[in-house]
Amino acid sequence: MKLPQSPILIPVILFTLGATLSFLISISFQEVLKIGIGFLLFMGLLQFLKGQKLLKSLFLFSSFLLLGFIYFKGYCTPSKNHFQSFNNNKKGLKQIEIQSLLGNYSFSNNYIGKISSWGKHKVEGKILIRQSKDSTTKPWSIGQKILTNERLSSIKGPLNPGQFSYKNYLANKKIYHQLDLNSGNSFKLPNRKRTFRSFSSSLERNAFDQIETSPLSVSSQGMLKALLFAERNALDDSIVQNYTKAGVIHLLALSGLHIGLFVGFFMLLLKPLLNFRYGSSIRMVIIICFMWLFAFFVGFPPSVTRAVTMFSFMVVGRALHYGKHTFHYTVLSFFLLLFCYPPYLRSIGFQLSYLAVFGILLIHPLLQQVWNPKYFILKRYWEWTTVCLAAQLAVSPISIYYFHQFPSLFLVSNLLIIPFFGLFLIFCILVFFMLLFFSIPTFITVAFEKVVTLLNKSIRWIAQQEAFLFDELYHSTASTLFLYSLLIFSVFWGYKKNIWNTIPVGLVLCGLLLNCKIEKKKINTENSFWIFHRHNASLVGHQKGSLFYYYSSENQETKRLLEDFANSRVLSEKTPIRLANFYVQDDFKLMILDNEKAYDLVDFEPQYILLRNNPKLNLNRLLRRYKPKVLIADGTNAPWNTSLWEKSCADYGVKFHNTRLDGALKINL
Repeated sequence: MKLPQSPILIPVILFTLGATLSFLISISFQEVLKIGIGFLLFMGLLQFLKGQKLLKSLFLFSSFLLLGFIYFKGYCTPSKNHFQSFNNNKKGLKQIEIQSLLGNYSFSNNYIGKISSWGKHKVEGKILIRQSKDSTTKPWSIGQKILTNERLSSIKGPLNPGQFSYKNYLANKKIYHQLDLNSGNSFKLPNRKRTFRSFSSSLERNAFDQIETSPLSVSSQGMLKALLFAERNALDDSIVQNYTKAGVIHLLALSGLHIGLFVGFFMLLLKPLLNFRYGSSIRMVIIICFMWLFAFFVGFPPSVTRAVTMFSFMVVGRALHYGKHTFHYTVLSFFLLLFCYPPYLRSIGFQLSYLAVFGILLIHPLLQQVWNPKYFILKRYWEWTTVCLAAQLAVSPISIYYFHQFPSLFLVSNLLIIPFFGLFLIFCILVFFMLLFFSIPTFITVAFEKVVTLLNKSIRWIAQQEAFLFDELYHSTASTLFLYSLLIFSVFWGYKKNIWNTIPVGLVLCGLLLNCKIEKKKINTENSFWIFHRHNASLVGHQKGSLFYYYSSENQETKRLLEDFANSRVLSEKTPIRLANFYVQDDFKLMILDNEKAYDLVDFEPQYILLRNNPKLNLNRLLRRYKPKVLIADGTNAPWNTSLWEKSCADYGVKFHNTRLDGALKINL
């Protein structure tokens, strides 16, 4: 069996590797551009040398690596007209255009906005805008222009280890600052023209209005929004969690699977065109036009744009070469998307999408050879099984790296749901078009409600088999890279079994085992004390090796925080403990103060003092009495108290740590 190939595979890999290195190596764009020009001149001089084919090839391939580095470094470097060139804390009248809605939350609507002017200066650059909510708040529309005089503030990172970093998520989109706006500090300008983006947004809003005024239940309405408009937030959190635990969360992400089902449906529907001259080309044009019209209708969300681009190349490839070069067109679409929108490189959805597709294209044929059933039904189910296994093998290492869990019943879930999911998706489209143009019949409403209920109940039953869900898994970046290296070389060996392909598999396996041993040794030497941040609650803990002993004043409220912490490191056990007003471990001494009576301890000299629950005390006397290295205030204290304590610490030369602002504190013991 021949390994799928693409003539641009190696250049694309080197370009992507160079792009990745641009985030790891600190060097200015101007410096790397000088290096690139020097490299180009040296390559030009090499052409005058006779022979030296190996050296010329080496420099040619290195140029793709350097090109990726330069291109991504240039993209991430702010332009001269970026508002960062000004003083970000400086007040000035700013004109901002709303570009997209990020999320609709209990207390705010979050948008991505573009600053077009700052005072008299024309500027550019994107920011996060949080529109405060009250009973009279009207959400802003896409394309809306706003004037404000508010100062920008930096976006804060996570306060505790293991938590999702909204700061890094937005930084990948070149957004580093935010504005908190409301009707009192901002002014809406009248919209004079409708943009392409605002038109697609208004179409989506009208569609949502039709869904929300329908006789369907809230759960069914949310399913339509999730499957047809990529609005997963429209679903209840428990439903999303069940799909995640069952290993079928990709069904709720409007991406490759859904576009693939659409493409397959239209290929089947338009198959009679193949009987006519140019029928294949006509079918290809119709399918591509439908996909891009659909992407326009739903507002070009990243997942849909990704999937439509990928499938457009695949449809063209199948039409021109009868499916022989699907792998090549997939690589080409990967490069085109990465080149046009560099933030895709660090997008989890982008990584998972292409890993799943490459897994299906490369691993699926190998698994198919294991068994060749004779009966049609068995053959189809075996094909679905190998497709699911191939995709899961390709995405599992990075999925565990990001989400720290592995649903072992993923195969059962996919084999039960996916064969019928295409029909359900068509049913969703049918119901949606009825809502748009007709009065939906009662029997259709009842049937759709029953199907949605049956689907959600089936997923919930699978998710409840918690014995088969492995969570709080952790492996490092190095382990993830070793696992993918092992997978890649194993695939090479599967296509061509010889000693030269066996050696790399063995070497990578040895490297993986050695890395595991090194990481285990590092874990065993870990000895640290943590003071976490939790609003109106105290949480402290002591990690010794893979064991974690913790005290929490609100066990229910801190469950998620402990899960996040466990996801950021290897922990074999979490044990709750009772905590007095002091904690001693070897040379480490911590005093915990809740009130004035608790701190008059004789012959006790703590290096660290933790204040919680707004203790009423004379802080100056406390600092003179104990002279601690660090004074810590957790999330149980009021902001006005912490600001006063910070000033007192500055007067006495004592370091002050406020978890509300500085996040969790780690103390190495």
